[in-house]
Amino acid sequence: MAQILRLVASLLLLHICTGLVMAASLTETIEESLAAQDYRLIVRGGRGGMAPGVVESLQAEARTRCGVRYLEGFGDVIEMGKEAEFEQRIDYATRYNRRMLEKCMPEAIER
Repeated sequence: MAQILRLVASLLLLHICTGLVMAASLTETIEESLAAQDYRLIVRGGRGGMAPGVVESLQAEARTRCGVRYLEGFGDVIEMGKEAEFEQRIDYATRYNRRMLEKCMPEAIER
């Protein structure tokens, strides 16, 4: 029982640390993109190429006006057991895109 509790505690700590690292890297990535005036949106690879955080009716225009880039592991296939990781990528892309939209197309920010 003690081993199970230690394993659960270790996994929880790892999950928390991963979230903190992702937040730090998001902030750095946003700052670097803004400094370079690179406002490309992160889009989901595969069919459709949707950009999280962008109003649905303005997706095509925002992708054209701002440009697009892809995030590794953020496609249209979600592997079993990696759903939480995929949700983190959606959150990352949404927050990143909102900051880029402030510069290239503020009216497309999904509220």
